[in-house]
Amino acid sequence: MESLAVLELDSIARGIQVTDHMAKMALVAIARSHPIDPGKYLIVIRGDADSTRLSLDRGREHAGDTVVDELYLAHVHAAVPEAMHGSWVPAVLDTIGVIETASVASIVRAADRALKAAPTSLLRLHLARRTGGKGYLVLTGSQADVEASLEAGSEAAGERGAWHDRALIPAPSAELLAELQKEWIT
Repeated sequence: MESLAVLELDSIARGIQVTDHMAKMALVAIARSHPIDPGKYLIVIRGDADSTRLSLDRGREHAGDTVVDELYLAHVHAAVPEAMHGSWVPAVLDTIGVIETASVASIVRAADRALKAAPTSLLRLHLARRTGGKGYLVLTGSQADVEASLEAGSEAAGERGAWHDRALIPAPSAELLAELQKEWIT
């Protein structure tokens, strides 16, 4: 199983430097390394459990007091890294659920926990760009499954105080879905 680590810093310069340290520490893939709103820096790495943990530890060490939030998932749900690319994932849309958080690490944590809690599909995982540093996810499934996923995901996001809001939308209108898909594709 693949592992994933997220490190958010409040310094862009330090973020670039820390990314280099993390990449040199162990054999990991850099999934993301770029500035995010509001003036933070995001680093996401993927790899085997030991390499990912070693790189995260090295990154935290070099980041020092610039760390805003972090996450390590030894066995990340396979849909989470796939959804990080920002595309709309087609699915049957019986009910949709949305979770919004104050950090990238917390929304990734919420997505992983939500998907493991009930058989739902992740439509979108947004990582803080053009949203004031917030992350959000959109998932779908039966209403009962979406409710269970929202509960589990919100609880996971709140573990570090980053949970912000959530919404349950049974039988979403075709107009809403068209607007959401249009927004996410562009």
